[in-house]
Parts: sequence; C-alpha cells; structure tokens
Amino acid sequence: MPFYQNPFSRDFRGNWVLADRKQVITFPGDRNTFRNRGRGDEIVIAWNEGPYDLSGNDVDGNPRQDLYINFALDVNDFRNWASISVDISGAAPATTTPAEIVAALNADTVFASYFTAELGEFASGAPRVSIRQKLPTTRLWFYMPNGNAEEALRFNARADVAEMPDYFDRHKISEVNNFPDCLNMLIELDVSGWATEGDSVDGDVVYHALDEKGRPAGLDPTDPTEDWEHLEGRSGLFAFHKNTVDGSNRITESIQYHAGAKEGDMAKKIKYSYTGANTEPDQMTEEPYVLTTGDLVTP
Repeated sequence: MPFYQNPFSRDFRGNWVLADRKQVITFPGDRNTFRNRGRGDEIVIAWNEGPYDLSGNDVDGNPRQDLYINFALDVNDFRNWASISVDISGAAPATTTPAEIVAALNADTVFASYFTAELGEFASGAPRVSIRQKLPTTRLWFYMPNGNAEEALRFNARADVAEMPDYFDRHKISEVNNFPDCLNMLIELDVSGWATEGDSVDGDVVYHALDEKGRPAGLDPTDPTEDWEHLEGRSGLFAFHKNTVDGSNRITESIQYHAGAKEGDMAKKIKYSYTGANTEPDQMTEEPYVLTTGDLVTP
C-alpha cells in the first residue's frame, strides 16, 4: 500500500467508508493530525542549517541547484498546478549560503511575482531561509516537492508521512481533476527499489519521517502494509476463510474472520459432518472462536 505525505499546514483526515458505516476507519488513525507541522499557512522555513551543498545531483540524479515550488491559484479552485524552478546555488555551489539563496530567489521575476524570500534565524543563531507567499491562502496554495534543492534545505522535514490504503489516491494533488471529492492535499511517495538510505529521494523521506512529537516515525519503505491489514477485522465486507479438507475433498472445518483480524480476535468456527460418501454435509454447526496464529491466512 502507498506511503503519502501531506506538504500543507492543513489537516488531512480521510474516511474509509465500508459496508457498515458504524465501522468507518479514519486515516491516518494513529495521530490527531496529519499535516506539515514545520510550516505555516503562508510560509515555509528550511529545517537544515547552511551552508548547503548544491553541487551535483540529488540521489535520484536531478540537479541539486534547482529549487522547485508548486503552486495553484483560486482562479480554477486550485485545480491547475504550476511549477517555478530557480537556480539557488551560490558562487561556490558546494557551500551555498542562506543569504545567497534568498538573493537568488528574490532576483527571479516569476518567483517575486508570488513570493518573498527572507532570512530568519535558527535557535542557534544561524541564518535560516524562509519563503512567504504574497497572496493569502484564499488566493494561493503552494508546497515544495521533494528532491533537488529541497533535499538539502528540507522545507518538508516535518511534513507528516503515513501509510494509507490505495483508496486515498483520490486525494492526491495529481488527481484533483479526476475525482470530484478530491481534497487536493497528498503526495504519493515512490519507494519502489528502495533498500537503504540514499537509494531514492522518496524512500529517504519515508525512512526519515518524524511522528507528531518529532521522533522517528519508524516507517519501513521496504515493508509497506497491505490494504486488507488496515481493516483490523472491523468490516464484514471482507472475509478470510481457513478451511480443513478431508481425503474426499470435502470441507470439514472452516475458520472464518474479518480481514485484518489478529491472534486473540473473535472468529467463527464452522464444522461440517457427512454421512458415508455424501459430498453435501448433513450437519453444520457454527461456534464462537478465538483466533490463534495458525488460523491466520495471507492473500
């Protein structure tokens, strides 16, 4: 299943509506908020201290000198996204200073039409790059895509990352024109081929993701959770059966439970009895049953 990132300061809360609406599952379910906790509505700030190495390429092979900003205006209800790219490398790209970055951004006419770059300070007193939009959020939305210069500056260092079912693809920014209910808020992170730190930009974003308290989230890009596992045994719409078959290919016992249930959860044990060589059972009983590890099946 996918890993998603929310690069905005707005909270994302997605509902997975199942057959029984009393059992709606909310995602992400293990935190009160899912947003970029390291930015404001109209401003982003770098979380890495400079100077920055903007020479060469990022781990995906794209130029580190370029900072990309994706933005959308209210003209079409924030549905048409555009991208600005600015070369922010300094005189010595490998040791680019925050002041050089601010100067390069403000000198770009397209950037300056919508944004202002400023110098602030980290708690240590070191200079810090910030970018503020000139229009209110009712008029303009923006975020930094991962990779390129973002890999060095880390405007998204505290943007929440979570696993959610494939259903929530409908709320990706790229799907805004395909689904009327799209919330236009999520980025899907491509972790294919990631094995260790430095293999890919998105894989590293997942690997270094923080939880709501600023601690390592412990997400493993190599071990995504399947959609059915997130059901947690809460929906009767999806059922797993562990059957026992005799020598005549007849089911004699069936352990049945809701997808995603785990050891210790409630299940149903169905027993079948047959007379002679009959292939149809003449008796069937259903009993409450508590799942053990050996009862669990995997698609």
